[in-house]
Amino acid sequence: MKILVINPVGTSVWDENDRKLYEGFTSPQTEVDVVSLDKGPGSIETREDEAEALPEIIKKAKELHKKYDGIVVNCCLDVGVDVIRSIIATPVIGPCEASLALASVLGRKIGIVSVSKTAIELFEELVIKYRMEERVVSIRGIDISVPEIEKDVEKTIELLKKEIEEAIKEQAQVIVLGCTGLAGFATKLQKFFKVPILDPAECAAKILENVVEIRKRF
Repeated sequence: MKILVINPVGTSVWDENDRKLYEGFTSPQTEVDVVSLDKGPGSIETREDEAEALPEIIKKAKELHKKYDGIVVNCCLDVGVDVIRSIIATPVIGPCEASLALASVLGRKIGIVSVSKTAIELFEELVIKYRMEERVVSIRGIDISVPEIEKDVEKTIELLKKEIEEAIKEQAQVIVLGCTGLAGFATKLQKFFKVPILDPAECAAKILENVVEIRKRF
């Protein structure tokens, strides 16, 4: 199986690290390629970022999809996923939809903890779109942007812990990390909590592998 991960940003700085992360999430037989956009925002945290990235994400998917069994759009705001699904036959997975699907199996009440608080409104819209309003009881963000996540990992972890604790107080029984820039942080955080902490990149990768296998039957 060969999958493509599209980083919906205009920089390749994260491509190699993301490839290693996705290889860790997938089976040994799955080959992973990661590409970024020819041009686009440095990260996706606002509606303007989404609008800038959308046509380039679609362009990249159309150019490359025939070489792959499946595609992940590597952003937890699922930018362009519906559009791409409507124009190509290759399975396309969005990390937010995948995470919420798995979270709904693990617990009745879900909390989303993301980075920049500017994305909270966008997550609220996604929750309604995916008809998860009755399941998602908390949507929270930390006061850093995506490029700052790795600058001080311990600070990032402490900020996430605080917001996860607040989400649990709001009755969340499972936590979704609402940013693929936080890939790998679920394992760092899980030791502090009894509730499941879900990594959106891992959820997307595992669901895509299963979707590809199921599609082989028909």
